[in-house]
Amino acid sequence: MANTIQGIDVSKHQGTVDWEAVANDDGNMRFGICKATEGADYLDPRFMDNMRAIAELNQRAGRAVLYPGAYHFARPDNRPGRSGGETEGRWFSRNLKEAQQSGVIDSLEHGFLEPWLDFEKYSESDDKDNVPWIEGFLHVIKEETGRYGGIYTGPNIWRYEVGDTEYFNAYPLWEVKYSRTGEDPTARPPRMPTDTSKSEWVWSLWQWSGGGDYAYYGPVDGVNGACDVNRFNGTEDDLAKLANMGDGCGGQPKPPSNSLTWPQPPQQVELNSFRGSYSEYVARVQGLLLAHKYGPSGLVGPDGLPDGLMGNMTERALKDFKEKHALPINTMMDWDTWWALAYAYLRG
Repeated sequence: MANTIQGIDVSKHQGTVDWEAVANDDGNMRFGICKATEGADYLDPRFMDNMRAIAELNQRAGRAVLYPGAYHFARPDNRPGRSGGETEGRWFSRNLKEAQQSGVIDSLEHGFLEPWLDFEKYSESDDKDNVPWIEGFLHVIKEETGRYGGIYTGPNIWRYEVGDTEYFNAYPLWEVKYSRTGEDPTARPPRMPTDTSKSEWVWSLWQWSGGGDYAYYGPVDGVNGACDVNRFNGTEDDLAKLANMGDGCGGQPKPPSNSLTWPQPPQQVELNSFRGSYSEYVARVQGLLLAHKYGPSGLVGPDGLPDGLMGNMTERALKDFKEKHALPINTMMDWDTWWALAYAYLRG
């Protein structure tokens, strides 16, 4: 697979991995993502050893031979709703930070791939429970680690468990769809979401080869038995960006240079700074508050549209909204507040 950047993901099932041999497998292996946690109390017994081995490999070379990464296996079937996602996010974050404090992860902010949420478990819940679950998980990851996180999932689970939502399109996508066409550098995984009326979610990683009947890549040097093989959608510089989103990237995710344009959040703004005059910025916030049924008293003018005037009623509506969504109760417009407000439109 010349000119195609790839890497593997492993868990305890692969046993002891020779990461130096992995790096030398075909010259294009550039990352290793390891299972860290599952649910709210399980730590993969190989996680710390895998992180330590990759860190030592990079330290000996004096460069990033393999970018390390970690994933959490979600269990919304055990803990539904936003609180369930927050609980599991705290468990994942705790173990990532302990790995950093013990030195088996050099840094969570620099040279470490975005922490991944493995969302593939079918449950009795639907998008009404699962979208808040994912939102809660990612919110905790950001608060605890400073990283935005990414999502591992597939077309069917995304369709049936979260309703093909576009809500998370700004996050890196690690798509699973085993296909022998993954050996073709020009091939692409299936479109997500499958609903073509919605915006395409551009993939960053594609898990195209696995074990058993899906072992299209073949044995990977340094790994006993089968393991998943993943392609990266971008250049070496793009991969470095994915490993450094929490370091000097303006406080927001950055897409690979060859991807579609991601929605960009506004900079953090204190809404009360607009008091005393009309502001289109305030009008946009009011419109989103109205979409969530906060108002309309004090938010609209005689034409029934947002009046663009920051006043006590707008402040009260925003604070009520933020309190309900477990956000800091203030009038600051930041990334998390914009995402929560945009949810009314993105769910459609």
